[in-house]
Amino acid sequence: MSLTILNKQFLVILVTLGLNILSVEASELWIGSATADITPDRSVPLTGGTAVRISTGILSRCTANVLALESRDGERVVDQAILVACDLCVIRPGVQEGFRKHLAGQLPGFELNKLFLTATHTHDAPGIFQDRYDEKDYGDSMQPKEYVPWLYQQIAQAVVKAWENRTKGAVAWGLGHAVASHNRRVVYNDGTAKMFGPINIPEFRGIEGYEDHAVHVLCFYDTQKRLKAAAITLSTTAQAAGGRMVSADFWHDVRRLIRERHGEDVCILGFCAPAGDQTPRPQVSKKSEQRMYEFRGLTYCQEIGRRIAVAFDDVAGVITKDIRLDVPFIHRVRQVELPARIVTEAEYIVAKKVCEEIDTRKTRTKSDHWTRNLYGSVAERYLAQQKGEMKTYEMELHVLRLGDVAIATNPFELFVDYGVQIQARSPAVQTFLIQLAATGRQHAYYLPTPRAVAGGKLNEKPFTNYSATVMTGMVGPEGGQVLVERTVAEINDLWKDPEKK
Repeated sequence: MSLTILNKQFLVILVTLGLNILSVEASELWIGSATADITPDRSVPLTGGTAVRISTGILSRCTANVLALESRDGERVVDQAILVACDLCVIRPGVQEGFRKHLAGQLPGFELNKLFLTATHTHDAPGIFQDRYDEKDYGDSMQPKEYVPWLYQQIAQAVVKAWENRTKGAVAWGLGHAVASHNRRVVYNDGTAKMFGPINIPEFRGIEGYEDHAVHVLCFYDTQKRLKAAAITLSTTAQAAGGRMVSADFWHDVRRLIRERHGEDVCILGFCAPAGDQTPRPQVSKKSEQRMYEFRGLTYCQEIGRRIAVAFDDVAGVITKDIRLDVPFIHRVRQVELPARIVTEAEYIVAKKVCEEIDTRKTRTKSDHWTRNLYGSVAERYLAQQKGEMKTYEMELHVLRLGDVAIATNPFELFVDYGVQIQARSPAVQTFLIQLAATGRQHAYYLPTPRAVAGGKLNEKPFTNYSATVMTGMVGPEGGQVLVERTVAEINDLWKDPEKK
């Protein structure tokens, strides 16, 4: 049998197995990186929580870490991206758009729509929602309306530096594991569920869903193959610390440990993968976990950082076998409309009742402003829907191909099951998913699964089935499935027809 016939038969076998024959031309990769300190030297209202917390000091400084990528074919630019990972709770609506406007004219040759901001979801970062809490409770602290313009200035300096210092480089990728996330939704014998609910009661039946312990690693090198930057993505929020001090949470410890081993100038971007139902804090075995990290002389926050840094080292030491100077690089930006979650009449009645009760109180608690905002938004959405408005939620989707790696963003606190679906169907060797990125025109909040929604209805207690009710979800399971299908389709397209724009 001739070699030609054998090759044809081999091709038929590959196609039959559904494997992709990659025809994308590799191009020269240019890389730039920089870090910005986004911690003001004033007290700030901390984000995350029902009542305002004014910072009493700095436990660890929050940073924005910037990665600039460009692929070139000779003098021709093939594609570009600037990724900015921020130690913030969320990127609120308008912040990314405002930052792009702030950058106008500062990045010659760069398409600003190919820059996106992400948040690690630390609850100990400066707040960027001016109206989230009652302004009178901010005192003399740096208010969000002051902080956001200052934030733009700080990040812009790093973005410009990263873009201007890009040079020829190389990349490698790999997969590790660390127990840094746990499902935080507790299920009871009546089928209800509660985030961080009690487990030491007879009604406790289990934890609701899957836990993803994958640590996805991208390493970027200079032409001498020295580590220049790293992007680490894992399915957990940065909520291991807590308190009243500004903190980057465990990402500070991750960066400190990696830099001790690989160099103080390494830029480390921390990305949060789908983790709407995940947390670094375990619901079970809390006492034994505490015993072990205390044996090590660490806080729990430091322990999580240690685990992730160990996983990084394990991966980084292996993937040096496959460092690539030339890789396919494609970046697409899409505006996607998802079906909005419908507010029912029953939910409207509950929301209206809560708002009326708060409005008629003679004295209010510090959490009433937060509660009034959330329930009030539910009532407003219902009335808008009655007028035929707010039928969809518009979001910005970034999908990138970097060698055999796919990267895709979403603005939600996306439940991990949706991420599992995307990864399972992705043609990429490795798929990096980044939540809390490129926020739309409205707050995204959580995007829960059908089983989470079934765990309880909206009522007057805001933390009953919190994260799965309409109060904290602009998009429901129907929209979640649309997001999965659209993301998978966009990733597939990068492997099937890379020249199509």
